[in-house]
Amino acid sequence: MRKKTEIRGKNVLITGGAMGMGRSLAELFLEEGAAVAIVDVRADELERTREELASRGRIAAYMCDVSDREKIAQMAETVEREFGPIDILVNVAGIVNSRPFLEKSDAMIERTVGVNLMAIFWTIRAFLPGMMQRGQGHVVNFASAGGLLGVPYISDYCATKFAVVGLTESLRQEMKLAGHRGIHFSHVCPNTVSTGMFEGASPVKGTRMLTAEDVTRKVIAGIKDNRAMIGVPSSVYFLPVIKVILPPFVMDFVCRLLGIAQSSQHMTGRKDAYNR
Repeated sequence: MRKKTEIRGKNVLITGGAMGMGRSLAELFLEEGAAVAIVDVRADELERTREELASRGRIAAYMCDVSDREKIAQMAETVEREFGPIDILVNVAGIVNSRPFLEKSDAMIERTVGVNLMAIFWTIRAFLPGMMQRGQGHVVNFASAGGLLGVPYISDYCATKFAVVGLTESLRQEMKLAGHRGIHFSHVCPNTVSTGMFEGASPVKGTRMLTAEDVTRKVIAGIKDNRAMIGVPSSVYFLPVIKVILPPFVMDFVCRLLGIAQSSQHMTGRKDAYNR
C-alpha cells in the first residue's frame, strides 16, 4: 500500500503562483495547513495574490524570472533564509504560443524552452540538495497531455512538456537508486485548462475545457498519495498505451477525427502568458 504524504506543516514553493493553477494550488495548500511561497515574474499580480490569501495562512511572495538561472539561485537563497527550507516544490510556470513551426521566432522558441523546461532544471537543482539532506521532499512538475501526444502549432510547447515528463521520470528513479526513497517526483498531465493561457483553443471531441480546480484538486490528492503521474481527466492515462498500439498513420487519423490535431490552430492565448 502506498504511503500517504502529510501536507500540513510543510513549506511549499510554487512557481507561476500569482495566477491560474498556481494561485489555485496556493489556496488549496493553505487550506491543507501548509505554508506557501509563491514565485512569479508579475510583481503586481504576485502582491495582489499574497494580500488576498494572507488571511488563509502563512504566505510569502517572491518575484523572479524563472528562465534566468542566476535569478533562481538568488531567489532560492532568499527563500530558504526568509521563509525556510522547501519540502514541496511545484513547478507550474509555463508559456505557449500557437503558430506554424517555421513562423515561430528564434526568441519565441528559446523563451518557451527557458520557461517551460530549463526553469525546472534550475529550481530542482536549487532545492533538491536540501531535500536530500533532510531525507524527505516532493517535486511536482507540470507537463501536459501535450507532453504525451504531439499537437500541431504548439510544437515547441509539446517538446518542452515531453522533456518535463522524461526529466521527472529519470529523477524519480535516480533518487531511488541513490537510496533517497523519502523524496518523491510527480509529473502533471492535464488536458486544456481554461485559465486564459489557451484562449481560443478548441476542445477535443468528447471533452470539455478544464477549470483550474479540476486540475489542482487532483494534484493535491496526487501529492498525498505520492503518485508518479497525475493525469486530468483520467482518459489521459491511456494516451501512452494508445500510441503504442496504433500505427502512426492511424494515430494521426484519430487525432484529426477527434479534433486534437486542429485544437490549437486558432488559439490566441494570453499575450503576457507566464503561468497557468
